[in-house]
Amino acid sequence: MNDIGEGTIRRIDWTELTPVVLLLRVFNITLGFRILFLAMIGLWLTVVLEYLAGISLLTGLLVSGKELHLGRSAILIEGIGNTIHLVQQNPVLLLWLFAVVLVWTFCGGMICRIVAVRLTIDESEPAGSLFVFFRKHGISFVSSLVILLLGILCCFLPVILAGWLLTVPVLNYVVAALFPIPLFSAFLTVLLALGFAMGFMLLFAAVSTEGSDGFDAISRMFAYIYQRPLHYILYWIYCGILGWLGYLLVFFVFTSPVIQLCWWYLGDSDSIVEFWLDVFSSLPVAYVFAWFWTSSVAIYLLLRRSVDATPFSEVYRVSAPKVRVLPTIKPDEHGAPEIRN
Repeated sequence: MNDIGEGTIRRIDWTELTPVVLLLRVFNITLGFRILFLAMIGLWLTVVLEYLAGISLLTGLLVSGKELHLGRSAILIEGIGNTIHLVQQNPVLLLWLFAVVLVWTFCGGMICRIVAVRLTIDESEPAGSLFVFFRKHGISFVSSLVILLLGILCCFLPVILAGWLLTVPVLNYVVAALFPIPLFSAFLTVLLALGFAMGFMLLFAAVSTEGSDGFDAISRMFAYIYQRPLHYILYWIYCGILGWLGYLLVFFVFTSPVIQLCWWYLGDSDSIVEFWLDVFSSLPVAYVFAWFWTSSVAIYLLLRRSVDATPFSEVYRVSAPKVRVLPTIKPDEHGAPEIRN
């Protein structure tokens, strides 16, 4: 029996009584150095890729310290619209999208793994174990996305085929007679696409927590979302409120006063100082990304407990590599070499 302290009758585990209190830890964990650092790396790599591709999706959010403001939501919506328009005009930009997915597969996967260990067993994943985990299961992050997108495409193929055959004079009657088939395919396409749009972040949370492959992550995502849809929506609303409060705290308490004070004292300084000030001014945006991945893991743990009755303490642990020691060779009493364990 664990020692619960002298004079303590029973220690109350509030996460077991009211599991939703697990979401209260999201803010504290999001402000961790490693999580914010990974989010900052992913953010600036995305900005660099946007600059190379001529896209301004996130660049407008990283305003200079002189121009800090709260109109970032409108900038982001405008950037998304411009990006979609550019991708439609230039399909080569799909390579940019693939590169961005790879960047956040690494950064988001690392964040999810760190958060999964912190929320379950309240330990900090060592850097060595973190890279070992990503080396073993990093392909699962990508494969879960690829498998699901291919599944959506395969479900939509009968609809595309039916559209082509409707233009043929004779085969259009066959398509009309067999129309329930493309209709059912369209239903499956919408079902998969809706689940992907709502819960793609749970794929990373499942791989990080369970150490599973892409198929297991996809099955868990759909099972949790469609069995507990109201729980899922309410969890995100609750996390959204906490995330907005945390963003205001980071913006008004840490970022804006520091930036304004530096600009007031330093004035127009050299480009190197301005670069560091711009990097620091991107902290609130990096916090948003870190909060997003942290919240996804917390929500995944809550859904897993609700659907599968799995305790919060269960998480995949990286096994330490086995070190094989060679036997020693020593001479026996006659001077002949022999192997000794």
